[in-house]
Amino acid sequence: MGEFSMRRTVIAAAAAFAALAAPAFAQEQEGPRLPQRPEAWRAAAETDLEALRTYLREDTPVAIDTENPRMQRWFARGYREARQRVRRVTDQPSYFYALAPYANGFQDPHLSLSPVVPLSVARWPGFIATARGDDTIVAYSEGEGVPVQGARIVSCDGKTLARLRERTVFPFTMNPQLARDRRAAHTRLFLDRGNPYAPAPSRCVFERNGERTRFTLNWRDVPGDDYWARYNIATNGPGAEFGVTTPAQGITWIGVPTFDNSAGEQLRALVNEITADAETIRAGRAVIIDVRGNGGGNSEWGAEIARAVWGAEIVSAIPESNPGGATDWRVSQGNLDYINGFAPELIAQFGEQSQIALWARAVQDGFAQTLARGEPMWRQRDLAADTPVPQGGGYTQRRPQGPSPIPAHVYILSNGTCASACLDFADVVLHIPGTQLIGMDTSGDGLLMEVRDQVLPSGLARIVLPLKVYRGRARGALEAYRADVTYDGVWDDLAVRNWAIGVAARQ
Repeated sequence: MGEFSMRRTVIAAAAAFAALAAPAFAQEQEGPRLPQRPEAWRAAAETDLEALRTYLREDTPVAIDTENPRMQRWFARGYREARQRVRRVTDQPSYFYALAPYANGFQDPHLSLSPVVPLSVARWPGFIATARGDDTIVAYSEGEGVPVQGARIVSCDGKTLARLRERTVFPFTMNPQLARDRRAAHTRLFLDRGNPYAPAPSRCVFERNGERTRFTLNWRDVPGDDYWARYNIATNGPGAEFGVTTPAQGITWIGVPTFDNSAGEQLRALVNEITADAETIRAGRAVIIDVRGNGGGNSEWGAEIARAVWGAEIVSAIPESNPGGATDWRVSQGNLDYINGFAPELIAQFGEQSQIALWARAVQDGFAQTLARGEPMWRQRDLAADTPVPQGGGYTQRRPQGPSPIPAHVYILSNGTCASACLDFADVVLHIPGTQLIGMDTSGDGLLMEVRDQVLPSGLARIVLPLKVYRGRARGALEAYRADVTYDGVWDDLAVRNWAIGVAARQ
C-alpha cells in the first residue's frame, strides 16, 4: 500500500479557513495574552518571524532541498518580504498578515500558519458571495442598500475580481492551483479580516437582468453564527458525518469526515460496521463514500475502509501506486521527539506486527542513526539505494476502465477538501474499475508531507511544519483527481445529499 502518514496533516487551505473564516470574538477564546501596544505587537512579529525562519531551516526540507529550487528561493525571498511588512505591524491583523504570506508562499498544502486566537476583526458588506462557474454571485444579502441575491459582481475598485483575488487573497491564504481554493476565494474576497496589506474592496459594480448598478460597500461586523454557517455553504459546505446509512433502497451511504487518529474509535467502529454488512453493501445498487471535509490523517484507516467495502483480494490486486519512489526526511531532534512521541499510539491502534507499526519503527531507527551521524536528511526507500528514482506525476490520469468488480456502483463524494491521507485513499479506490468521483475535484498534495505543529514564541501563531519530501511520487505536486460528475449547486448538506443520491439512482 506504499507510504503511511502518521497523523492528521493539516492542509493549508483548511488551516487558512480556520484562521480567516472563524468567529471573530477573540476575547471569548482561551489563549495567550495579547499585546496591548503597537510596539509590543511589532516586537512579537519580529521575534516570531525569526523563529519561523529558524523552524523552516532546521526542521523542514525547504531550505536545503536542492531538488526544489523554487522553495529554496522563496525561503530567502519570502523572509525579506516579511521583514518589510513587520515594520508596519501595530495590532493583531497586521501581525498575522505580516507573517502569513511567508508560509503561504511555499504553495504547499502541508505548510501553513494560523493564529492561536481567532482574528479580532471580521466584517462583511451585507452580502455573502459565491462562485458560479467563473462568475461571482451574491448568494445571500441582508438589509437595505445592498445588492440583491443572484446579482453578478462584475468588478470592484476598477479591477476584475480575478485580479483582486490574485492580489488580495492568494498571497495570504489558499492556493489558486486547487479547485476548492479557487471556489472559496470568491467568497473570501468579501470577508474583511483587517489585513492592512490588502484592504477590502470599497466600491463594486453589480449586474442583474442586464442592468448594472454601483454600490459603495458598507462594511460592518458579521452578525454572528448564522453568518458563518452561510459562509460555509457558500464555499464548500459542511463535512461528512461518521456512519453507515441507507438513504434510498439499495444505496449505502458511508460518511468518512477524517482519517485522523484522534477519531480512531469512530473509524474503528465504522470499519467494523461496514465489514459486518459487507455482503449486503456490495450486492446493493450503489455505495456513496462521503469524504467531504476529509483533509487527511492516517492512510491506514483509508486502506482498512477500502478492504471493508471491496474486500482484501480486490484491494491487494491494485498495482503499487508509487513503485521506486523515495522519501527524504528532514532530521532534527525536534522531529525525532515528535516521531518517538507518536509512534507508540500507532502501534497500540494497529498492532505490534502491523505494516504501519513496522514502518514507524523503521522511521524511528532511521532518524536516530542519521541524527547520530550529524546528517540533515535521511532517505527512506523500499528499493536498493542505487536504483534511479523514477520521474513522478500523471497517476490521476491513469485510472483503469471497465466494470466494477462488485455488483454495486461505488461513488466517492468530494467537496474539494480531500487531501493527504484522503488522497492516498483516492489513489486506491479510484484505481478500482467502475469507481466514480462525484461533486468536485479532489484537493492536491504538494511534495511536502508528514507534519507537526509548532507554536511560535509569542504564543500568537502556530506553524505547521512538514517533515519530509517525496521523490518520484506517481501523483505529482498538486495533482488532483478530476470529478467524473460535477456538482454546480449550493453546497448545502441536504442539497448535496439529494443530488448524490440522484446520481447514484440514475445509473
